[in-house]
Amino acid sequence: MPREEVDVTFDATISTRISQTRQALDEARSAGDDYLVDVRLGELESLARLAADHGVRVEGIAETLAAYGVTTPSVGVPLVDLRTQEPAAQS
Repeated sequence: MPREEVDVTFDATISTRISQTRQALDEARSAGDDYLVDVRLGELESLARLAADHGVRVEGIAETLAAYGVTTPSVGVPLVDLRTQEPAAQS
């Protein structure tokens, strides 16, 4: 599989997983399950870090995490594009 296809597939997969985890977080919160909220927040934070490490931008992730007092993993952390070992572009 060409590198470009791998990148597109990875981006789509991580974005889908983040969307699914956000939905599961909302469901846990609605159910009042504090333990499951913590589990889903941990998952979401890990996925956000993985996305940031690979330069995948996910809209609204900072706001979702901030609503629970969790710092966005990419804020203040120098990122490196693991493909090129160069500093990742940040905006």
